[in-house]
Amino acid sequence: MEYTGDELFWIAICDDEKESLTEIKEILLECEAEAGEFKISSFPSGNALMKANVSRYDLLILDMVFPGENGRDIAHEYRSKNKDGIFVFCTGKVSPIPDDFRLGPYRYLRKEYPRKLRRDLEETVEEMYRRRIKSCLKVTEGKTDIQLNIEDILYLEIAKSGSYIYYFRNSGELCTVKVKEKLRDLYPRLFAYGFEFAHNSYLVNCHYLHKWNSRELEFINGKRLSVSRAKEKKFAEACMKYIT
Repeated sequence: MEYTGDELFWIAICDDEKESLTEIKEILLECEAEAGEFKISSFPSGNALMKANVSRYDLLILDMVFPGENGRDIAHEYRSKNKDGIFVFCTGKVSPIPDDFRLGPYRYLRKEYPRKLRRDLEETVEEMYRRRIKSCLKVTEGKTDIQLNIEDILYLEIAKSGSYIYYFRNSGELCTVKVKEKLRDLYPRLFAYGFEFAHNSYLVNCHYLHKWNSRELEFINGKRLSVSRAKEKKFAEACMKYIT
């Protein structure tokens, strides 16, 4: 029976291993909220992927190793043509390096752990659905109620009588707004979207992290913030969830 809903979700799997393609596709189909709403395309190479209309894809699942090709190069070319879709690295042969996260992969999946692979794919599909809804954060600036797209928020900082929110405009410009809501009140509303405290003064969107250690974090735009000893363990757990 053909799907008759409002919109399809376009998903690409780029992998030259037939067993992996089959396993990933089966998991994805089990995640459909309504049968038939996923349009899944498989590509055996980056070259084949780039011949398709990649700008349409809501999700790309990309292997890292291909004969004569480099998964990182494929990711770079893909991201230059599709800046909004989710993509994840999925491999069993290559370990991540810091530069892998400059292009903003949602996750780095490992094929050698089937149960974790399934769980991570399920969470990735949930994120795909969530982004289609375009979740917003409602806050108060002065006497005016405003809405910010949660995925555009880089981090939040404590302020006197409220918080500062640093967020990206559509142009990529980083902007700041002061709101009345305090960090402790905003945290429960943002936790499920990948936000965690790196310090009592900062609430960070882990999706934008480039790297971190026990003392400092760096976002993909080069901005750095300190990591407190008290928050180090919980923050590291949040980071690992979203970028490993």
